[in-house]
Amino acid sequence: MNKIEHIGIAVKDIEKSNKIFASLFHKKHYKMEEVLSEGVKTSFFQIGENKIELLEATNPNSPIAKFIDKKGEGVHHIAFSVDDIISEVKRLKDEGFHILNETPKKGADNKLVVFLHPKSTNGVLIELCEDI
Repeated sequence: MNKIEHIGIAVKDIEKSNKIFASLFHKKHYKMEEVLSEGVKTSFFQIGENKIELLEATNPNSPIAKFIDKKGEGVHHIAFSVDDIISEVKRLKDEGFHILNETPKKGADNKLVVFLHPKSTNGVLIELCEDI
């Protein structure tokens, strides 16, 4: 793994949250994108070398909607950049980590993504990201 790619924050209202975080960071988001396959709308803020991704559910059955129903708004995941997502998935699987989607899928911000189950990472949902 190279670095923290971004921190994902689940929100109920992305427009309202964009205003809150724009005020907090003293800058506007640089990108909004919908990921239909995940039922989510995203908004990205660049803070130095780091990114914050706001995530709003676009349907009640999406992972973000379920997360907010169970835990409320807040930190949803930490994403790490990797150079070769396939080999990293194999390595982590061999190490005993529970991979939620062994086949990488297209995520937001032009990335291939894979998630590790929080039960195998001390309660933290981990996302691996590779630039497409």
